[in-house]
Amino acid sequence: MPGRDIARKLAGTVLEYIHKHQLVPAQETVVVGVSGGPDSVCLLHLLWTLRENLQLRLHVAHLDHMMRGIESETDAAYVEDLAGQLGLPVTIERQDVDGYRKANRLTVEEAARDVRYEFLGRVAAGVGSSTVAVGHILQDQAETILMRFLRGAGALGLQGIQPAMVRRCEGRDVKVIRPLLEISRRDVERYNRSQGLIPREDPSNVSHSFLRNRVRHHLIPVLHEYNPRIEQALLRTAEALTADSAFLDEQASQLWETLVSLEEGTVSLSMDIRRLHVALQRRLLREAVKTILGDIQDVEWKHIEKMRSAFALPKGKRISLPRGLVFQVLSDGYRLTSVTGQDPTPRYPSSA
Repeated sequence: MPGRDIARKLAGTVLEYIHKHQLVPAQETVVVGVSGGPDSVCLLHLLWTLRENLQLRLHVAHLDHMMRGIESETDAAYVEDLAGQLGLPVTIERQDVDGYRKANRLTVEEAARDVRYEFLGRVAAGVGSSTVAVGHILQDQAETILMRFLRGAGALGLQGIQPAMVRRCEGRDVKVIRPLLEISRRDVERYNRSQGLIPREDPSNVSHSFLRNRVRHHLIPVLHEYNPRIEQALLRTAEALTADSAFLDEQASQLWETLVSLEEGTVSLSMDIRRLHVALQRRLLREAVKTILGDIQDVEWKHIEKMRSAFALPKGKRISLPRGLVFQVLSDGYRLTSVTGQDPTPRYPSSA
């Protein structure tokens, strides 16, 4: 297929996906996170191609993680040059991700994610935007679902990466969108070649020290022997679970109004939560976490179950959870508190 046809077809697919999931309102400024790798470069160029059709303004954002020496600096220079070629404004920052990792006792992936999204949130605030686009593709979705399955995630975790989600960044809500979530790596590579784009390559993507890379280079090739379209199969599973989850959210949002109260720094839950179906208990507890933290990152299935197990504990018992959360048993219910002092906001209706 000629390069022009490849580009036109992929642009049409992405445009349809954006409309289907209502990812971007017209006249919006979208901050595009660009690492310089194939996926984010493809994302930026496609959004640039579609900018008039979607009535978008674009702002490029690149974070130098300061973990690869001169290579990191070259990545930043590449992104700055690419933004210049497209006539787009760009913000580039350097952050000591390794220092942040050590100070907060996180893995490299966790530290990089936290610092990256805080950076993107700052850039969005600075340019008056509430939307950030990132370059996750079909293979990222498959890898994420498999990784969560290996860790014992429940139905919510196996929904994988969503087309859009709200993250709390720098004290404000930012909508993170993923327009390429149904696009394969092969299509990304073909598009980049067709447009004369030569992205940067990150050597860490082949390091076997990261679980994601082991899943990518070892597990998925084995699964291809059983189903050559395993990525598409996992995507269908995620979509089915997402539809079921939407129904449970509707039910839980009604219960939220009667069983939950918000106070300074705490979410209180009525003792009546014990009478609910286990699926609704889990949903309300997850939402309580999200209400305080702004997202559910690092709070896993086992932590939700730990809170549920506290329903049988006597008054005064406390359970410590990730990111400074404490779950306490009261005489008339339960209380989830953030020791970091974050104030809860009534998020359930907006996230249902």
